[in-house]
Amino acid sequence: MLSRLKTYWNRFTGAEKKLLLVLFIVIFASLLFTKTYGRRYTTEMAKAGGSYTEGLIGQPRYINPLLAPASSVDMDLSRIVFSGLLKFDKNLNIAPDLAETLPVLSANGREYMITLRENLVWPGREDRKITADDVVFTFHAIQNPDYQSPLRLSWGKVTVEKIDERKIKITTAQASATFIANLTVGIIPKHIWENIPGSSFALSKYNIEPIGSGAFQVSKLKRNRAGNIVSMSFKANKKYHLGAPYIENLNFKFYQSSEELIEAYHGRDIDGLGSEPFDRSLFIEPKKNLLQEKLELPQYQAVFINEVKNPAPLGDARVRLALAKSVDKKKIISTVYGDQSSTAYGPILPGHLGYHEQIPGAPMNIYDIDAAKKLLEESGWILDPSASGGFRKDKQNRVINLSLVTNDFTPNLRVSEALKQMWESIGIKISLTIVTRGELEEKYIRSRNYELLLFSENVGPDPDPYPFWHSSQRRDPGLNLTTFANAQADKLLAEARGNLSPSDRAARYKQFQEIFVGSVPAIFLSRGSYVYNITSEVKGLDLKTVVTPADRFNNVNEWYIETKRIKK
Repeated sequence: MLSRLKTYWNRFTGAEKKLLLVLFIVIFASLLFTKTYGRRYTTEMAKAGGSYTEGLIGQPRYINPLLAPASSVDMDLSRIVFSGLLKFDKNLNIAPDLAETLPVLSANGREYMITLRENLVWPGREDRKITADDVVFTFHAIQNPDYQSPLRLSWGKVTVEKIDERKIKITTAQASATFIANLTVGIIPKHIWENIPGSSFALSKYNIEPIGSGAFQVSKLKRNRAGNIVSMSFKANKKYHLGAPYIENLNFKFYQSSEELIEAYHGRDIDGLGSEPFDRSLFIEPKKNLLQEKLELPQYQAVFINEVKNPAPLGDARVRLALAKSVDKKKIISTVYGDQSSTAYGPILPGHLGYHEQIPGAPMNIYDIDAAKKLLEESGWILDPSASGGFRKDKQNRVINLSLVTNDFTPNLRVSEALKQMWESIGIKISLTIVTRGELEEKYIRSRNYELLLFSENVGPDPDPYPFWHSSQRRDPGLNLTTFANAQADKLLAEARGNLSPSDRAARYKQFQEIFVGSVPAIFLSRGSYVYNITSEVKGLDLKTVVTPADRFNNVNEWYIETKRIKK
């Protein structure tokens, strides 16, 4: 090759060689100048184009904000297809979405006056306007038991009225600092749904072929021979009220297992995936071309104690404290979550309004095996290995035997086994009951048919503990999964809920936590988190704070792949 080039070069005259050298220098200098000038005097900007494909475990069933909360897949897809009146910004503050501004609140704190933005339209050729009728229809559907929306509990004793085409008035039974978060639910189109009876709501094709006002709209759906959905494509909504998305197409592929999902990633069938930190099979080592973010969720995993089902041991605060003090939370986080989670200490999480910084140092949160054994002995449960097989008995010769119920969700399985070992090491016999998620809800949680329940609760963007810990919520459909009932705590929670002053609410929450840890109605273990892996080719993500994994799509219209350079 070199000899051939040398032969060609020798054919040129001296003048020609000089001219070629000059031309080469000019071209090289021009390229260098263009590159330097381009970097110095221009800036990179996002432009429309590109496609992103993500893998999910599970099947879409209800891409419908009124039904989606029961499924993470449905939540993800509903987030990109629908918009609410309001939304959460990157700091988890309430911000306008379909609404023109934040609601105007009445002096008594019960009436919310909301005005829609001008020129809102549903996607489609008709450019049908989004009006107050759509908003009223959506909220009335949530309230109607025929529609079976899991959001119905949050809309009890609330009236929704149309004032004009763009104005809606919402009135609550009493002032609430937390109700406004309910206005982030996606709005569904009345003209699509009004002729479908509530009893058929969950059966409609529009749950899989949704029409919403979000950043993306369904463009293609693919099924396999068995009828299962294997992929869905979504195209950018060019009429999106917050600005048309840069990415042209979002694609989702659905897999039945984590093994299939990770195989798809390594086979380059997908550009990104999310995972719970417990599932090590989905863990991907950080790479140069991979953005990996661990997102903290406002969620805790805990053991909820039902004293009524087994009052002899569980009705004694010393036994409950012994259970708490014998749990090695750090070991659970290390062995189950691979140190990808963090410790939970109480009903209000760090960083949330009213978090009490001294709660981690409360007795119930201090791991101390010797102290746990002493508490059991003080409460009359004596260890007699020869007579009880290593388990403790009381004066009536009854073995201390507790039942722990949980579902077959992988982290719960692993944590329940760890808890069994820890509690049996101090002489408490533990029976594990593992059921499906549906069975846990229907047969155990609704009837409070358990002694100890291992479960996770997402407390949402607002730390309001009322739904989870007020005594009025101890029965279904309330979310207080224990028998915790304290008049002073109830008073503090009710006052905080109706108080619009953050500082006043925080003061009451701190008092509530002091009462709570003295009673030990639950044992808090770990915080929820979500590891998101996405190709570094996608830019513009804002993953600072999320409430649910679906919130990773909160600013999906600002994501971009393609770029252009413009003069500064």
